Amino acid sequence: MSAAPLAIAAIALLLLAAGLWLWSWSRERERRQATASFVERQIAGQWQAAQASAPAGGAPVWRLGTQGWARLLRRAGVSPTPGFYCMVLGLPLLLALLAFLLLGPVAGVVTLPVLLVLSYFRLWWKAEKRYRRMVEQLPVFLDSLVRLITIGNSLGSAFQAAAPEVDEPLQEVLGRVASLTRSGKELDAALRQVSAQYGLHELYLVAAVVGVALRFGGRSDQVLERMAAFMRDLQQARQELVALSAEIRLSAWILALLPVGIAAFILVFNNDLFMNMWRDPVGSKMLLGALALQIAGSYWLYRMAKSI
Repeated sequence: MSAAPLAIAAIALLLLAAGLWLWSWSRERERRQATASFVERQIAGQWQAAQASAPAGGAPVWRLGTQGWARLLRRAGVSPTPGFYCMVLGLPLLLALLAFLLLGPVAGVVTLPVLLVLSYFRLWWKAEKRYRRMVEQLPVFLDSLVRLITIGNSLGSAFQAAAPEVDEPLQEVLGRVASLTRSGKELDAALRQVSAQYGLHELYLVAAVVGVALRFGGRSDQVLERMAAFMRDLQQARQELVALSAEIRLSAWILALLPVGIAAFILVFNNDLFMNMWRDPVGSKMLLGALALQIAGSYWLYRMAKSI
């Protein structure tokens, strides 16, 4: 049996995974750009000299690899236990073995990467939902923090009092920060560390304000109040943009994934049809042309959805 059909199927699945990663990366970059403009507007004027004098902490850098996988699990609220890896890796292997025994070797080889990609997509989608929920809860937490500072509490004591009152999943993040501060770490350094662990860039903005307030003083309650208002406005604008562009983005997803899904279905349940077409000289050229068109079409659909 020729290895070319298996290579084409593997390339298609890799392109699918790369498209999902590029889409999530573009959304994260848009969030960083929006929050960067917020920093320029809110931490200006009297805060500018203080911020220039502050020790360089370095913004969190989002990287792939083991750290990126650990951050994804934290954002999804999943503990990396042996049972979790048995579900993520063992179940796809079992189903791929069944497909290999019942439907043939081609079906088994194609089923395994498809199930692994679906498992990763499910985990990523859960992490994105929890991340959006954290961002929605952050302005409420900042309002509670401002109220406690206004009645006379220090910034550290106000944070310790407001953190337990927040619902999940943000409570998990703030609980890590509170634990680090109780162990002797500065509040702004703890916020920066946890924001990097969870990929929560909005929390890094709070750390910048807290660091300036702890080192140089000032009306941190006013800045935090304006930051909470800005986050609410930004969240509302995102929801409106998502609602307006939902049809276009859904169409792009369907048009990009439908050919890949049909090809995977044929390879799993009727791979003889695909193999007969591949052995034909004209059929093999048609399949290679279809693969090239799929790659180009997926790229242009990604660019179209990204520009919205």
